Amino acid sequence: MMASARAAYAVLSAALALAGVALPQVACARAGDIEVRLLVVAAQESSISAPAAAQVAQVEASLGDSVRAGSALVQFECAEVRARREAALAEVQSARLQHEAKLRLQGLQSAAEIEVALAAAAVDRAQAQAEVVAAQLAQCVVRAPFDGKVARIHVKAGQSVTAGAPIVDVVGGGALQARINAPSRWLAWLRPGQRLEAIIEETGRRYAMRVSRIAGRVDAVSQTIEIETSFDDTGSGLLPGMSGRVLAPGR
Repeated sequence: MMASARAAYAVLSAALALAGVALPQVACARAGDIEVRLLVVAAQESSISAPAAAQVAQVEASLGDSVRAGSALVQFECAEVRARREAALAEVQSARLQHEAKLRLQGLQSAAEIEVALAAAAVDRAQAQAEVVAAQLAQCVVRAPFDGKVARIHVKAGQSVTAGAPIVDVVGGGALQARINAPSRWLAWLRPGQRLEAIIEETGRRYAMRVSRIAGRVDAVSQTIEIETSFDDTGSGLLPGMSGRVLAPGR
């Protein structure tokens, strides 16, 4: 009966931990230890959204691909934006020619200073418009914000998306961390650098880790405090999203 209750608590605690909600802590079967849920997370993680409403022209990356910062992930149909870019560049060239002509006329005393100034302002205005269109054109390609791996692709070629819709999820390729909601009473002994032990359910293995950050506020409802830890060994099958429990000596 007690084993069944502990199993039910573990399932409920894991679900709530993923949602950022902590349950009251319970004692482990082993005397002197306290069980707390943990979630494995990447040090860098980004869910990239569509900058504007558009149609997907091509998906450049596949699920699980390793990507470099700046590499193309998704391209949008931007024929209209490219046409406006060409028109904007033509306006810049036209404004420059008019400004040069006014300068020559001014040298011949055939153009007033105000005419030259207005022509120069027209050049600046055309250049500014060209830069706006260039910025819009840059949004036609979604690029990786950092080195990492593609965790999820939300779109397919030919699909229309709205502004803010998720496009690609990317996780960093660096060291993994664990996010833990620990009992606030741990603050009596918990310090950065404190060694803890994790048991990851997906691998069934134990991992050594150290406390790297401690939140500056205790949750008044659950009486827990969020901490982050770094694993001593991240090359043993760990992936973001895995979960488990952390064991620390009872105090």
